[in-house]
Amino acid sequence: MDRNTIIGLTLMFGIMMAWFAYMTPSQEEMERMREERRVQDSIRAVQAETGFLPDDIDELPGARITGRTPDREQVLEQMGIFGVTTVADTVFYTVETPFYTAIFSNVGGGPVEFTLNRFNKWDGTPVQLIADTSRSAYSIGFLSAQNYNIETNQILFAQTNYGTGTTLQRDGLQNHELSYVLELEDGSRLVKTYRFNAINYDIILDIEFDSIEQHMGDRNIEFGWKSALNTTERSRASEALYSAAYVYSGGVLEEFNLSSAGREESIITGSVDWLATKTKFFTQIIKPENPGTGAIVTSEVTGDASSELTDHIYTTALRTRVPDSGVLRMHLYVGPLEYFTIREFAANAYEMVDVGYRLLNWFSRPFVRWVVLPVITTLGDWTGNYGIAIILFALLIKIALYPLTKKSFESMAAMRELQPEMKAIQEKFKDEPQKQQEATLKLFKKAKVNPLGGCLPNLLQLPVLVTLWKFFQNAIEIRGESFLWASDLSAPDVILNLPFEIPFFGDFVAGFVLLMTAAMVVQMRVSGQGGAANPQMKILQYVFPVMLLFIFNRFASGLSLYYLVYNVLSIGQQFMINKKIDHVKMMEGIDKKKAREMEKEQKAETKKALNAKKGK
Repeated sequence: MDRNTIIGLTLMFGIMMAWFAYMTPSQEEMERMREERRVQDSIRAVQAETGFLPDDIDELPGARITGRTPDREQVLEQMGIFGVTTVADTVFYTVETPFYTAIFSNVGGGPVEFTLNRFNKWDGTPVQLIADTSRSAYSIGFLSAQNYNIETNQILFAQTNYGTGTTLQRDGLQNHELSYVLELEDGSRLVKTYRFNAINYDIILDIEFDSIEQHMGDRNIEFGWKSALNTTERSRASEALYSAAYVYSGGVLEEFNLSSAGREESIITGSVDWLATKTKFFTQIIKPENPGTGAIVTSEVTGDASSELTDHIYTTALRTRVPDSGVLRMHLYVGPLEYFTIREFAANAYEMVDVGYRLLNWFSRPFVRWVVLPVITTLGDWTGNYGIAIILFALLIKIALYPLTKKSFESMAAMRELQPEMKAIQEKFKDEPQKQQEATLKLFKKAKVNPLGGCLPNLLQLPVLVTLWKFFQNAIEIRGESFLWASDLSAPDVILNLPFEIPFFGDFVAGFVLLMTAAMVVQMRVSGQGGAANPQMKILQYVFPVMLLFIFNRFASGLSLYYLVYNVLSIGQQFMINKKIDHVKMMEGIDKKKAREMEKEQKAETKKALNAKKGK
């Protein structure tokens, strides 16, 4: 890398930083956007409290009335016989298990809040997954015989639960049922029965169509999740990168994720095994007892995808038919994306977690499933601290990759020793590139050095390093786990808040990232990269680590901790290899000195013998 190249890269970096600084919103603009968001949230809250239905009004025929928001009575008028109900009051029912606390409403006959008892948000408050809604997150949609679009989450059901009171506490192994009934004027009914247990996040929902099919246009229905999932991490924009909807159909998992503002509706045809929406660490899944006939996925991004104020909304609906038995069974999951938890619900659901780039999934997924997760969780349980578990895991990975890194380090060390001779060749044949190349190849052959010997072992390590890069950013296993000054290994370990924001870097400084950067500088110096033998490359000792400092600062501290330990171990390994090479050189020097002395002594003895012979 010559001086002109360095100047060019520096100018490019400066221009890029200036552009991002110019494009970053000012504090006044950020405050204005926050105020607009606060107003919109207040409007939603008022509408929820007053019984207005702002979310899906546009989808109901004739429901849009200029100048005012339709109330519940106006909406029900658009449902024909399904809008006639004798239930007038909203009733809530709370279900508590060791895993979650769910609040159900008879408006739609389903959950309106779902709080996970074992997880907290970044601010310490419990994780409540269902975004603001005044009615059931689950809804059954179909076309009535009167040609009305029916959504059951618009209708008041009658609640019938086995037991007394308004709260169920479930600590034992027994199942408990909670039922909601929609009974029409002629006695036909739609019954939704939820079954809960105390051992996992699974919920069974049986939907019974009791003579109500006569009021339906046909037996086709859509069962969907109508609410967005709440964000749970400090940075909404960062979490949004991993928010998406998924459909598992025909043995293939299809992902739906918008990267820019807009709204898209995707229709999937064919057999559907399950469908889901998720955030970075949590998900809701709908899995029918029998595969569905299709699915509908709605994706919406309300603004700039990189803005903290943008909403990322994903909803899903399963298309299926009412069976001849009249009872449709659904398996529901609302909970964490933990491998050992979610695999019991759907064996392939963990594929929603990003653990590697698409081209490397053939390696990344089995490696994470059969090696990384069992080892990390076992070490975490054994040590009682996932920070220590990450350190031990880095040591194990270093041991496993030792043959490759050893070969790479030895090759780099050998190339470093040849730098003076290579430089001499470059000077001698600076105007003759072909002769320069031939002389260099002869030098490599004479020294028995492979110039690619340092690259190939690194390429073989690449799938492992890239997989771990992705895994530590998305592993809920380290979420909320603390180590030293890091309160959450799945988030940055902030040690200093800045009064301004630096493009790419953020408005804070992370601790493990600084240590990792320092360790990388030391490693490059020890390995001889950018060393004195090649002064023009010396700047790489600092440019590359600083680039990684900018990249890693906003990543999970568990990831930075892993690479910090890995780099420290690499420094120790390089020291040992360098020492070994120096020792070999020293021994070679001693052997040559001894050989010269022996040759000198031999010549002296020969001369002495000749002189003696002449004297006789």
